[in-house]
Amino acid sequence: MAKNSTEGISKEEVALYDRQIRLWGVEAQTRLRKASICIIGVNTATLELSKNLVLSGLGHIGLCDPRAIDATDLETHYYFGADDVGKPKDAVLAERVALLNPLVNIEATSVGEPQWADKYDLVVAVGNVEGLPGMHQVNAMCRDAGKPFVGAGAFGLFGYIFADCLDAHEYVEEEVKDAGETHRHIRCAAYKRLDQSCSAALNITNLKRALRKYPPLVFICQALTSRIDKHGDVLSATELDAIVKRSLEGRGIPDGMVDEALIG
Repeated sequence: MAKNSTEGISKEEVALYDRQIRLWGVEAQTRLRKASICIIGVNTATLELSKNLVLSGLGHIGLCDPRAIDATDLETHYYFGADDVGKPKDAVLAERVALLNPLVNIEATSVGEPQWADKYDLVVAVGNVEGLPGMHQVNAMCRDAGKPFVGAGAFGLFGYIFADCLDAHEYVEEEVKDAGETHRHIRCAAYKRLDQSCSAALNITNLKRALRKYPPLVFICQALTSRIDKHGDVLSATELDAIVKRSLEGRGIPDGMVDEALIG
C-alpha cells in the first residue's frame, strides 16, 4: 500500500504533484523523482513522451538525437520554431520541455560510449536515428548493462511498443477473494530481446486460434523493425511486401496470418 507520509517530498513537490500523489501515493512519487531515463530519437512520439515524463516529476531525462532540425520538422514538432532550424533536436527539445517543470533535470546526452547506460534506470528508443546505434543494438547494450529497454515506433497509421524487462522481472499480481479481501502475489517473468522476438518461430496449428492471440500487425511491425534497423526506413510497396512475406516464411508463420490488404 502506498504511504501517506510526505517524508522525502518537499512542500513545493506536494503542491505541484498533488493530484497524482492522491492517485498513487508518496512512495511512488519518490521513486519517480529518483528515476533516470534515456530517450533515443526525437520525433512526434518523443514530444509527448518527454512532456508527460517531465510533468510527472521524473528525476532525470537524457535526450539523444543530434540531427539538425529542418523545415519539415516544423509541420509536426510543436516545440520547434523557425529560429530552431539547423540546431540539434535533442538540445532544443530539452530546453523547451524543461520550462514545463523546473524540478526535473532534462538534458541532451550521447549514447554508445562505454558504460553509457549505467547511469539510467531505463532506456527508451523511439524509432531509429541515422548515425546512432540501431534499436536491436541498443537493446543488446542494455542487456549487457542489466538495464530494461523499451522500443517504440510508428509506420503510417499503426505503430508498436516493445518491452524487455530482462530475465527476472518481478511484479505484483492482485487477487480479490470472494470475501472482498485482496491478496498480493509476487510473480516473476522472463522477457526476450527484441531480435529474439522478431525472429522467433511460432508453432501454429490452428489458424483461427492464432489470429485471436496474435494481431497480424505484430508480424508486420516485427519485420519492418528488423529491416529498418539494418538498412534504413525508405521502402517501396513492393519491398514491404517481399520483406514481410520473407519474414513470415522464415518463422514458419502461415500466409493467412497477415491479410494482403495490410501489407499493400
